[in-house]
Amino acid sequence: MKSILSYGAGVNSTAIIALALLKEIPMPDYIIFSDTGAEWPHTYKYLNYIESKGIKIIYLVGGTKYMNLLEFCQMRNLIPSRMNRWCSDHWKIRPIEYLIRVIREEIGECKHYLGFDAGESHRAENKLSRSRNHDFPLIEFGLNRQGCKNIIRKAGLGIPHKSGCFICPYQNKAQWIKLKKEQPELWKIAVNLEKEQIKTNPLFTYRGGMTIDKFVADLDKQEELPFDFALDQKCECFFD
Repeated sequence: MKSILSYGAGVNSTAIIALALLKEIPMPDYIIFSDTGAEWPHTYKYLNYIESKGIKIIYLVGGTKYMNLLEFCQMRNLIPSRMNRWCSDHWKIRPIEYLIRVIREEIGECKHYLGFDAGESHRAENKLSRSRNHDFPLIEFGLNRQGCKNIIRKAGLGIPHKSGCFICPYQNKAQWIKLKKEQPELWKIAVNLEKEQIKTNPLFTYRGGMTIDKFVADLDKQEELPFDFALDQKCECFFD
């Protein structure tokens, strides 16, 4: 039976590719990445890295065929919402679900791999309650988050940084600070989007009433400390 992997270029979905490289499961026939056009640079870099290993990725563009998520937000003077997550729905979920329907119409039933790890069994149960056409290899192999990293290393791959959009309202303080320090041009884009949104609704910000400028205002107080230490992050052998 053919198989499809919804690939996010993060730790969990990369662990599924690692399992395939280690011959624990068949390599998915279709590895699908839905590109918002607003991914962190390290995500695009990791996608290129994975493809350099001979792994073919199918790229989708969701939302509207005329513009990506960032262009859409700039045109509408808005930021993604924490409330209804329309960005994920239109630029991630729907494009992948549409392509899966097309594939199944052409070749018949196939497995759909999702990267929920052993610590997310409740999410898998919710998925299965709506559809039985999902497979969760990480749960089947008992791999939690650390187990996923271990299997990626075992397969000889670098560990990806957390994937996601650089304008995602669910980013924590460490991620916003990282954006400001390491990607100043993208930080300016995020700040400008928020400023335009505030003109319409002063309370509608990335952080629910607090601007990201204010959210990271104590950044200068941490300058005398090593960056990772100041953010209380453990050292990882991440892909660079």
